[in-house]
Amino acid sequence: MSVPASSRERKSYWISLVSLLAAVPLAVLVGSRGEFAAWLQRRMEPPLTVEHDGSGQGAGGSWRLISLRRLPGTLPDTSLMLAEIDLSVEAADVLQQALPCALSLTDGAGRRWYPLPLPGRLLREADPEVADRPQCTTLMIGEAGDAPLRVVELFLVPRQADGFTLSLALTGSPPILLK
Repeated sequence: MSVPASSRERKSYWISLVSLLAAVPLAVLVGSRGEFAAWLQRRMEPPLTVEHDGSGQGAGGSWRLISLRRLPGTLPDTSLMLAEIDLSVEAADVLQQALPCALSLTDGAGRRWYPLPLPGRLLREADPEVADRPQCTTLMIGEAGDAPLRVVELFLVPRQADGFTLSLALTGSPPILLK
């Protein structure tokens, strides 16, 4: 048996619901101690665009796209895209805090691909010279020393895709677009 709610109870219910909708986002904003606002600000910063053979400064390092090569794919109508990036460490402590980096590949139609998670065998078959080089997710700053460090990533893309842009994301800095 249900008892009809009084108008006062309904009014209290709706006021509580609206208050909750306002209180939860406010609690997240206050509880993040400014990190949420900083994250929003970084998301609104325009990306740094670097043309081929140019270099971009970001997160304690200088990043330069060495090559973006198309290799034969392992599946029908696919290609492997091998990206090679040189990193010159300028501020190791800043760079260490920005790692791990994340790369993504975007084509002219706006489609996005992420690197293959375990490309070891594919890299050895496609280009044995780069098989032992680090990837963004496995990059260790101590490996670099003073010499530039070459980072490689492998992407599986449709054969007809073209007009690629490589996007490098680092914690605490705007993304770097390598063309």
